[in-house]
Amino acid sequence: MADTKDRAPFASSGDDIPASQELEKEKVIENLEEIPEFQQLEKSKARFIIPATIFFLVYYFALPVLVGFFPDTMDTRLFSGFSVAYLFALSQFFMAWILAFLYLLYFAPKIDQMVRNIIKAVEARHIKVSRKGGR
Repeated sequence: MADTKDRAPFASSGDDIPASQELEKEKVIENLEEIPEFQQLEKSKARFIIPATIFFLVYYFALPVLVGFFPDTMDTRLFSGFSVAYLFALSQFFMAWILAFLYLLYFAPKIDQMVRNIIKAVEARHIKVSRKGGR
């Protein structure tokens, strides 16, 4: 039987990662969470993601609610046999694309800049962070 006393008890990926490396990763994460720039990043993400998610869910569930409560209105034919409900359903695709483009055009560049600032702050504090993957 293998000696496991120096291994993390619950390695999530099945890799044999020494417990000291896991503890070091946790310490790095804790140090990152204390940096004001990281806290600002988290707040900024929440300011976009939470309202966008609420809007998406309300818009998405509006169709079955409207069809349930206003079936005659939603069955109104507008042109070429397309009903209000059908057009509303198609508009959900455009709404999702618009949200994605808003994120990519306005929010992602801000996030990227904030991440660069965090990396500079981390390097200034001499916090050892592995930069595997990413950009």
